[in-house]
Amino acid sequence: MHCLTTRRRVRAIVGAAALAMALPAGSVVAAHHPARHSSTPKWLVANAKSKTATLTLIAAYNNNLGGFNFNGYGNGKMVVSIPLHYKVTVIFSNKSSTPHNVLVVPYSERNKSSGLTLAFKGAGTGSATTGISKGTTKKFSFVASKTGTYALLCGVPGHDLAGMWDTLQVTNGGSAKISFK
Repeated sequence: MHCLTTRRRVRAIVGAAALAMALPAGSVVAAHHPARHSSTPKWLVANAKSKTATLTLIAAYNNNLGGFNFNGYGNGKMVVSIPLHYKVTVIFSNKSSTPHNVLVVPYSERNKSSGLTLAFKGAGTGSATTGISKGTTKKFSFVASKTGTYALLCGVPGHDLAGMWDTLQVTNGGSAKISFK
């Protein structure tokens, strides 16, 4: 009886290994993918019916890039996709003792550091070069009125060069989502 149980265990292990080898790599990753993101905060909440989206951005979310990040990402690694004509409300807060802000600017200005132009009316926390202090939250809204690729960046001089920018894509259709490069 003991040998029969051992044989069944061996067959089960060999069968599982064969199945894992037969599946494409993406299938195996996809099986683990939802569990990995189940603890990810809801940084984007959208309503297709009302064409609204609320994006939460947290400066210095963690120590990635020396704290020069939004929600832990920088250098364009976080991509926020918003359908055309959505009203976007950004809730921005700062966890760092260094002042930070957030502006939506043309993608070509992501490393410009001065003379920044807002991509949409109202698409920033205020002054392009000053930030909000630690523990402060600021809210602003804009309408994503033109398709294209834009940068979400900290306009405090030098912060964009330290990597404190991510990507905003305004799409012609689709759904609001966040993806990562």
